[in-house]
Amino acid sequence: MHPPSVTGLYWSIRGEVACDEHAPKVDDPRWTVEGWCPVPVSSGHMHGTRYQCQHCSFDGRAIIHNGTAH
Repeated sequence: MHPPSVTGLYWSIRGEVACDEHAPKVDDPRWTVEGWCPVPVSSGHMHGTRYQCQHCSFDGRAIIHNGTAH
């Protein structure tokens, strides 16, 4: 189980972005070692950056380019 995420996404200090299904569980050592936490709603509103689960996206990218979701 994960802490609640309004965006439905989590990110690590290494730059990985994942959804609830793909983020490591809180009891997995990766959660702490890699510094995972929920992506806040305020992230990306500057400069129009939007995030997506890089494991669900067809191109493996965490950032949605050109305003299109994958």
